Amino acid sequence: MVMRRLRKLALAFLACLVFAVLAPMYFAERRPDEGFAISPVIASPRDMHVLAVPVRLSDAPDLTLTRGVVYDYGPATSKEAASRILLDNPVFTLNAAGLRAGSRHGDSDGADLGLLSAVIQQIVSLSFHQITIHRGTLHVTMADGTVETIGDIQAELKWRRKGQIGALGNFTVRGQRVAFDASISQPLDKKPPQRWALQASFKASLLQGTFDGHAHLAEDLQLSGEADVSTPSLRRLGKWFGLPLHITEGFNATTIKGELTWARRSLTFEKAKIVVDGNEANGRLALNTGGERPHVEAVLDFSVLDLTPHVEAARTQLFGLDLAAASWSWFDISLPMIRYLDGDLRISARKVMLKGYTFGPGGATITARAGRLQAVIPELDLNSGTLSAQVTAIMSEVMPRYALRAELKNFDAGPASTLLLGAASLTGRATLTVDLTSTGYSPPEIIKRLSGKAELTLPEGGRLALDLKALAGVAKSGARGWAQLAKSQTAVERLEARALIIDGVAFLEKMQAHSGSVALAGSGRFGLHDGNMDIRLTLKSNSPADQAPKVGSDTVTLRGPWHEPAVRAEDTDTNLPPW
Repeated sequence: MVMRRLRKLALAFLACLVFAVLAPMYFAERRPDEGFAISPVIASPRDMHVLAVPVRLSDAPDLTLTRGVVYDYGPATSKEAASRILLDNPVFTLNAAGLRAGSRHGDSDGADLGLLSAVIQQIVSLSFHQITIHRGTLHVTMADGTVETIGDIQAELKWRRKGQIGALGNFTVRGQRVAFDASISQPLDKKPPQRWALQASFKASLLQGTFDGHAHLAEDLQLSGEADVSTPSLRRLGKWFGLPLHITEGFNATTIKGELTWARRSLTFEKAKIVVDGNEANGRLALNTGGERPHVEAVLDFSVLDLTPHVEAARTQLFGLDLAAASWSWFDISLPMIRYLDGDLRISARKVMLKGYTFGPGGATITARAGRLQAVIPELDLNSGTLSAQVTAIMSEVMPRYALRAELKNFDAGPASTLLLGAASLTGRATLTVDLTSTGYSPPEIIKRLSGKAELTLPEGGRLALDLKALAGVAKSGARGWAQLAKSQTAVERLEARALIIDGVAFLEKMQAHSGSVALAGSGRFGLHDGNMDIRLTLKSNSPADQAPKVGSDTVTLRGPWHEPAVRAEDTDTNLPPW
């Protein structure tokens, strides 16, 4: 009985379900099938013309309608005298390099336009009420003969009061969709060259901005006025327009506001306020893409210049792809950007920052030509000294080459010796001059091939973290490291050191220091690339200040790593193998 009741309940539920589905089909009002009712319908125009010959629309700018389908819908109301025109799949050609002399509006190289001429004359004379462009294409010819294509143009141009034309729509350029809204006003003076007032705003995923100025329809199409442009990533924007800024990780959020001038392939911002990666500057910025390589010219004054984002941006390149820098050995300072860009930069800053370190005012002049860069730093205040330097980098060869001439005056030698030896082995105000050359991509390669000369002096003396009295005893005991030698410090009246550097090894040509009646001399070599040393130190009493003491019983050697050398007396050390 239970199974019988469950069966009846299931059949009843199924019957109700079938009735709920089929009932509307029989009881609802039947309507005839009209499939075309939901399809888009475009009213038939008064005139339709297929453009078979190019038509010159304007001499300034040099604009030609090459092909397309033209629909003339006539006035929408009886009060309107102008037509509503639709251009379907039109192809335009704009010669942005200059005019073609001797042409007239509507000229099509002698072809008979027939009925089409009336529609074209409305476009040429700007007597239309509305023009709609559907799936248009614009080919812009530059001064160097290159052609920039703007595709899939969807736009609407409307005639407004007081001689204004409003334009609204979007287009695709180099794979990016750009929306725009513009208003252009006819000039009161019809004599050439004409200056049309132009207000426009545009927005894309990588670029947005506004412009308020004039379009100059002279020999070259030009724009001039106030512009405010911003991008979330300057390097991605550079990649969009073919500039190699995508090689770095710096150059991200950027804003430029100033007086813009665009002519041919030159873009200039005067009296500009520029913010790049949080660094704010005032000055002038120009970009010219008409040469063999893009050329950047800038005169910028920063209140605070933080170099950290740009220093950490370097990456080793493999077939043009970025490799993440996992350590200092992968750090690429070959400046790959200058292989593709030329530039003239003059930069000044009242404060310079780098990885938490803050320096005083400084400036630099940077010139890049055909893969050769020269940077000159007249003076940079390092708080503990001043730096002047000249850096040359040549990237146009198979292996990058570098040259450095620098002088660091009146700096504190303590932090520098801590960086090299792990402890403040030398303190005092020092002067360092270097003249170095090298080749390579990463710092380990460059240091290994480093050659030149260096000189260090402490003209006013300082303190040496070396116990000269205990030096001989420590050497005889065979100690290792600086712990036993640096238990006390020795005041020196003057210290001079000069080295010749060959393939990453510094050979001491001269090292002298005087402490009272004791003279300290040194000779040997430092391995800059592997961190090993082989130095001979000699102590001599009552030596003249201008003469190095001879090797005597108080001569010791330091061999091994910089941070932990083995200290031996000369007479017990002669049979040890060289490092």
